[in-house]
Amino acid sequence: MDKLFTRRSFTVIVILVDLIIIYSSIFFSYFLFENSLEAYEQNFYAFISISPYIGLCYLILNQIFELEKPRDFTFWGVAYSVGLVIICLLFITMALSFFAREFAYPRSILVLSSFIQIILLSYWHLFVNKRHLKENIKRKVLVVGFEQSKPMAYKLLRSGGMWSKVHNICSPNDENIDQYIKDSDVVFIAEDVDEEMKQNIVGKCVNKHINVFYEPKNPEILLFNTSFAQIDDTPVLRVRPLVISVGNDFLKRMVDLILSFIAFFVFLIPGLIVAVILKLGGGSVFYKQERVTQYGKVFKIYKFRTMVENAEALSGPVLANQKDPRITRLGNILRATRLDEIPQILNILKGDMSIVGPRPERPFFVEQFNKEIPEYYLRHRVKAGLTGLAQIQGKYNTTVKDKLKYDLIYINGYSFALDIKLIMQTLNILLRKSSTEGVSEEVDYDKEIDRLIGKNKKKTQ
Repeated sequence: MDKLFTRRSFTVIVILVDLIIIYSSIFFSYFLFENSLEAYEQNFYAFISISPYIGLCYLILNQIFELEKPRDFTFWGVAYSVGLVIICLLFITMALSFFAREFAYPRSILVLSSFIQIILLSYWHLFVNKRHLKENIKRKVLVVGFEQSKPMAYKLLRSGGMWSKVHNICSPNDENIDQYIKDSDVVFIAEDVDEEMKQNIVGKCVNKHINVFYEPKNPEILLFNTSFAQIDDTPVLRVRPLVISVGNDFLKRMVDLILSFIAFFVFLIPGLIVAVILKLGGGSVFYKQERVTQYGKVFKIYKFRTMVENAEALSGPVLANQKDPRITRLGNILRATRLDEIPQILNILKGDMSIVGPRPERPFFVEQFNKEIPEYYLRHRVKAGLTGLAQIQGKYNTTVKDKLKYDLIYINGYSFALDIKLIMQTLNILLRKSSTEGVSEEVDYDKEIDRLIGKNKKKTQ
């Protein structure tokens, strides 16, 4: 039974149950209001006529917010994501009822059914996620690499969730690697394993039907999303240019303008309140700083001030950290709620930034990162963004190196649909400090990693 939760086909069952809950809650709500609802039959049959569209919209929202992926393992974590989906579905249903004039959808039915859906779907997805975690956490994990194997193993152990049962860490040229692979259920290959060794390990894993994951190097990301071509009878792969087409770029700009104008009026009052509080507290309201955007262009980014005045007067440019003493009490609140980002709407309207794109960095650090990471300049092929793949999939303390990989994946796999998806997914991380993975108990992971490496060295000797 447990193995059922690890199969891809089970996703279909999860979605079917989701739809049963969606429709059942609506039928139940109609049943409760049967005696008090005017024109009951007219309302009910109108719902029946438009019900396929409600199901279709839910399937789309499910994919956008990735409810089928077991990432949350607490009720509130799951309920937050489910709540966003159902609230979006509620507004879409209201829009459908407005445009389809013959469709009458009473507010009492709409509100009650949405409430029931949030509760039932939250418990259902929490159950599925925990069962999926229970099965996957049993899997023995092998980490293969040189120096980069340690940080990869550290992340797997610290997650306390999927694939956290690391039972072996070894180098790719270890004489016992074949046995380690045979004893494992999942194999992770670190970035510092060269191509020949990696292909060899992947081949062994595929032959033994063992799941294998590898950490891509930056140049390898450029080979993603290749398209098939043919020269005579020889198949070749065409590498996609690392740019956004003119048509997509125009569409992206139109979305930026439309959504920014809407956001300007939505956040006008909250923005004024924040500005007044900052002014009354003393010091400047706005914080302006040079940042780098598309093709290395430098611009002034606008933010509400969250640090003490002249925070870098003595220290010079310093990257902010999670517990930065320079951040004020109000600044912590503004950062936690993302309200400090409101003035960047002006940057988007001016064309310096886009809603979605790599987060803009300061020229000082861009120059430093360009020296340390040869591919870093590639992230400036597109405009800097208010949100991006690195912000949604990463964490507060995600390294610059890993954020760059997310940026390159975004640029190389760009589509208009991806932008829309990332904009909506931003809502899912808006009030979260980090992703809601299960967190293991306090353990000395460095000691555990050294133990695993030492165990393999003894076997070799």
